Order: sequence, then structure tokens, then C-alpha cells
Amino acid sequence: MARPIKKGINYFNLDVTFFHDIKIRKIRNACGNQSIAILIYLLCNIYEDEGYYMRWDEDIRFLVADDLGAKESAVQDVVDKASAVGFFDNELFKQYHVLTSKRIQENYQLAAKQKKDHSIDPRYQLPKVSNVDNAVFKDGNPVSSHDNPVSKSESTHNRSDQSKSDNNKTNKTKPRDLRDRIRQEFTEQVWSIYPKKRDFQKAYDAYYAAKVEGVSLETIVAKINEYKAYLKLHGTGEYYTKSLENWLGGRGWMDEYDMTPPKPKGKASNGRKEITPKWMQNGASQADSKLNSSDNQQDDMSDEDFLALVNSQEEAK
Repeated sequence: MARPIKKGINYFNLDVTFFHDIKIRKIRNACGNQSIAILIYLLCNIYEDEGYYMRWDEDIRFLVADDLGAKESAVQDVVDKASAVGFFDNELFKQYHVLTSKRIQENYQLAAKQKKDHSIDPRYQLPKVSNVDNAVFKDGNPVSSHDNPVSKSESTHNRSDQSKSDNNKTNKTKPRDLRDRIRQEFTEQVWSIYPKKRDFQKAYDAYYAAKVEGVSLETIVAKINEYKAYLKLHGTGEYYTKSLENWLGGRGWMDEYDMTPPKPKGKASNGRKEITPKWMQNGASQADSKLNSSDNQQDDMSDEDFLALVNSQEEAK
């Protein structure tokens, strides 16, 4: 059986003015410097695989993010912005969920002139990009008819997919299976028990990063339960509780929580405040207090009564 014809190309042109392009500047300003690496990565995949377009779905988004060490949400933001500013054709992106552009198709035609078939699927072909020597999608070809839902390009694509090696299949299925398993694990055993539920996707991305780092589910669950007990002990409300994204991003599983019960403020053990009598303050005795009080009462006593009081106090000493 003949080898399937390679669709992609081995190189593509990148203008020296790439970084000065207004579209690139808009994408970079909106999505950060990491967006440049994501764009070039996407271009490489487009030219290497199909040659002039790439299908876009959740699996591809995951693989791109995984290869670049980026968040899936960041990759999706770049794709959305690139389509919005015209780096990728926005209409084809919305209608077919493919990434392509007039410039990409022109580069493909230029680089693939020596290929036996370098035609472009009419569904994706953009205006002013000619199908030179189109032997596959020419008029009257029942395979490429617009009424035919399956074009020869798609048929060849399906046969090519079936003939890929087990290694390629493993690369595309195992990460997806792993991602699905981690997502289910996060939803059922982490998100469900955390006391403050905000921004599921961001929290999940933080959890996935922790798993990639090697942190076990058991460690995270145990620390979350400890954090919940700490919040309850101190009566901390939801407003002052960390979001799960921040807790995971701040490596909350490594925190140590002080579980010592807080002491009551400004109260005695019986709940009553003790008052020290004035006669005990400054080390004074009760007799001295009486003697001092007698001085204040002297003006109200007769001489005989005052002398009797002094004598009684002397005898008591």
C-alpha cells in the first residue's frame, strides 16, 4: 500500500516585522507576552499538520497548554483575541471552529508548489487565494461537491488518522483521559468540601498545577479539612476565607494552623469582673482604713467618743 501523502509543509515564512504588526500588538497587549509563544506554536502546528488550517477544540487547547506550560484559559484567550483582530479568519473560526487566514493559505500555496496536491478545501478557502492546479476540488468532481458532506480532504484525513501509529494515538488519548480523571477528582473530592466556592475554572487550573507538581489528593484534602476546622475555631466568616484558587496558588497544603482555642477577652473564669475594695488597694489594712475613716469622722464626734475609739484600736493592736 502506498504511503499517504504528507499534507503539511516543513517550513513557513515569518516576516521580520512580525512584532510590529498591529494585530500582534493588540494580541500581546490584551493577553500578555506569553501570547507570542502561543501564536507561533499554533502556526507551527497548522503548517506541520494540515498545512493551511487547524481544527480547534478542547483537546487541542489542552495539548497546546500542556506543551507550553500555560493555562488553558490563557490559550483560549489568545485564540479568541487573534480571531477578533483578524490574525485568524473570524468567520471560519465561528462557523467551522478552524484556525486559518489568507496569509496562512498563501504561504501554504507558495511552499507546497512541488507537492502533487496542494489544493485547499473550498469550505475553508478565503477570497483571492487561488487553487492552482486543483485536481481534487475541480468543478464536477462529485467528491468535493458542496452538496457532499464528506470531502476527499476529510476522507483522506480520516484514513490518515486510522493509519497513525499507536504512539500518536497514545499521545492524544492519555492526556485527555488523565485530564478527565483529574477534573472528576477535583470536582467530587476537593471543590465539594471547600468552604468558599468561587471561580471553578481558576480553582481547577490551580489544582491541576499542584497535581503536576506532585502533590497528592490526600494531602490537599487533609489540609482543607484542617483549614476548615481552623476557620470554625476562630469564627472566621466567608468574606475573610481564602478562595480555593488563592489557597492552592499560595500552597495552602504547606500551611500550619494554630488550633489553640482563643482566650476570652476581659472576663474572669466565672464570667464576672472582680472589683478590689478600696481598703485593699495600695496594701492598706482594714484597721488602717477604719482609722483613716475615723479622721474624717472626728469633726462629728465628741472628745469622749473619739478617745474611746482610739483606745479600742490600740487595744486591738
